[in-house]
Formats: sequence, structure tokens, C-alpha cells
Amino acid sequence: MSEIPDRINIDKKDRLLYKQLDKEEMLRFKGGRRTRKEQFLFAMAYGFKNRVKRPLETKEGWFLAKDLQPDDETLLNTISIYETGSVNVLSDKGEVFRIAEEYAHAGLKLLCDKIISTSFGSFDKKFEKEIQEIYKKIKLDNK
Repeated sequence: MSEIPDRINIDKKDRLLYKQLDKEEMLRFKGGRRTRKEQFLFAMAYGFKNRVKRPLETKEGWFLAKDLQPDDETLLNTISIYETGSVNVLSDKGEVFRIAEEYAHAGLKLLCDKIISTSFGSFDKKFEKEIQEIYKKIKLDNK
């Protein structure tokens, strides 16, 4: 039986990118700075949305697994099931975390590249439009 990991990792090189991301006004939303967990989940979701993941070269603990809320765990589990095609992955938290970490690693780079390539204030508008299109596609928009 494998040991249950106690933290979510990032690639050591990503620390600077997370710091850069924290400076972006849009990614702070309305409540000020985002937690490391929130930054990670955003990057993970963005990587998953774009179907891009990259293995971590060097690991660094980013936040403790005990800080994951039930909704967060559901998101990680859902992505892992989708990735592997099996609910059996849920019996291996290390694998669930690895998949999430790889999507976040790729998603972070995509986010930073996209933010840098857009003019000031336009990333949030483009991102909002992407979300609206996704809602319409899956029929969550009742308008």
C-alpha cells in the first residue's frame, strides 16, 4: 500500500510564475490575493480545459492536502477519473495528486503566456467570454 501524500506539489521553477500570477489583478478576483491552493486549482483547471499536462521535473510542496475542501477534492477526483477512464484511480491519492500537479504545471505556463500576450485588462474579458461559451456549450446558461 502506497503512502498517502500530505501535500500538493509544484515544480520548483513554477514558484516565480505563481508569484507573477499573483500580481495579475484579474486573478485576484474581488477578495484580494488568492491562496496557494486557489492559484493551483485555477492553473490545474486551465491546463485541463486546454488538455495539456506536463510532468514535474523537481517537486516542491505548495500547500497541504488537509487544506483541500470537499469541492476541491471532487474536482481533483473528477479530472483523475476522466484522465484514466477508471474510478479505480481514486484508491491512489498519490496518482490523483500527480495528475492534478501535471495539469497545474502546464496550465500555469499557459496562463502566464496568455496574460503576457494580451494587452492590460483584456485577459479577464477574454477569459469571461471563454467561460460564457463553455456554459452555452453545456447548456448551463439559462438566458
